[in-house]
Amino acid sequence: MRYLIFCFLVFACSVTFGQSSSAGDIQALEKLNADWIGAYPSKDTTTLSRIFADDLVLVSPNGTHMSKRQIIANVSSPGQQVLSSKVDKVEVRLLGNVGLVMAQASFVTRDDGKEVAGRTNYLDVYEKREGKWVAIAAHVTYIGQ
Repeated sequence: MRYLIFCFLVFACSVTFGQSSSAGDIQALEKLNADWIGAYPSKDTTTLSRIFADDLVLVSPNGTHMSKRQIIANVSSPGQQVLSSKVDKVEVRLLGNVGLVMAQASFVTRDDGKEVAGRTNYLDVYEKREGKWVAIAAHVTYIGQ
């Protein structure tokens, strides 16, 4: 009987630990997602460099494949004017050391002196490397105004 109680306690503790670890990972990925989207208006390339793995590949709405270096150069260019951006909806799924962030965001940009609002759906893929989540892939779809 004592053995069964011991086994039950060990099982209960392992389930609780696993759930809190998953909840912590989900919160970490939600924060990384918010930081990524929030970095565009302020051209915060330091934050983007921290979030992006060196081997990140992003597929833009027009189908262009972009590397970490290209994205950061694009964000910091004077022609890139994102006035505001925010996450509207987010769902996070964990698959071991891989996290999927499926979300919608809205933004306002300035193009030729005219403000343009729009929305995107996107999927970001994160991998936990050496205990730290980094973005390794992303695909963005423009869904209009």
